[in-house]
Amino acid sequence: MKLIPKPKPVVLDSGMSHGAELAVGILVFFLIGLGIDTWLSSTPTFMIGLTVFAVVGNFVRMYYSYSSAMRHLEEERASHARGESR
Repeated sequence: MKLIPKPKPVVLDSGMSHGAELAVGILVFFLIGLGIDTWLSSTPTFMIGLTVFAVVGNFVRMYYSYSSAMRHLEEERASHARGESR
């Protein structure tokens, strides 16, 4: 006799992992820039520069991975429309 239902397994959404990767990447570059600025006793030039570099780099990576995924899905849709099976 089951009184307690079996819990469903927790599946992390890929969007959540991409968001965490984005945030951690930017934080790492921010901290590296902060460390360089502290070490050189300079204005926050490296901190700002490396943070902007991380943001731009992440968006470029996201653009290319999105384009690749959409191209793959479009090819898959076209092959199903022609009646081919994979």
